[in-house]
Amino acid sequence: MKITWYGHAAFLIETQGLRIILDPFKSPDSGGYEPIAEPADIVAVTHENDRYHSHLGQIVPPFEVVRGLELPDGGAVVRGIRFESLHVYETPDKLPEDEVTILHFRSEGLHVVHLGDLGHALTEVEIAPLRGADVLLASAGGPPTIDLAEIPALIEAINPRFIAPGHYLTPRINLKIKPVESFLEVLPGWKVERVAGSQFDVGGDRRIVVLEHAR
Repeated sequence: MKITWYGHAAFLIETQGLRIILDPFKSPDSGGYEPIAEPADIVAVTHENDRYHSHLGQIVPPFEVVRGLELPDGGAVVRGIRFESLHVYETPDKLPEDEVTILHFRSEGLHVVHLGDLGHALTEVEIAPLRGADVLLASAGGPPTIDLAEIPALIEAINPRFIAPGHYLTPRINLKIKPVESFLEVLPGWKVERVAGSQFDVGGDRRIVVLEHAR
């Protein structure tokens, strides 16, 4: 399995001969990231936000779409992969209009979890289907996603093997969020690998993999 970080919350997962794009942004509306003008087999979105998380118009068709907010209990199988979602909220207030999802799926024996715009701590019941994830695509910039002070407890509960941070401040984006260094500071016990590029192959020691944005 190969993982590429495009920028913001957008990732590409290459697995089982498929290209899965998660939470694609709209360029240039999302800041200065370039368009994700690449083909995909599946585009999966944690929630509906055309500017930052669910823009389909710049991806090369044809592709199938998985919408986290529309998945049934137990998920749905698309191209041989079962996608499941956990309904959460973008803010601690948990208002109906702030409903988003955490998307997760298994492929090649690996469990991949994308936190999306999660904005609050999770209960034990909510943690249960995510626990022991192999790959955690983490919201790392603080509010409006989960506060950095709550990150250590969340990571300890999920106990992933690999963490790929996203949704943090870079020179390409103009949101009021924190840089990745703030995320790393609250997880001092983790080994950090800074990749000179935008992708990595899943394997090796437990670590945080900091990627360069591909767009």
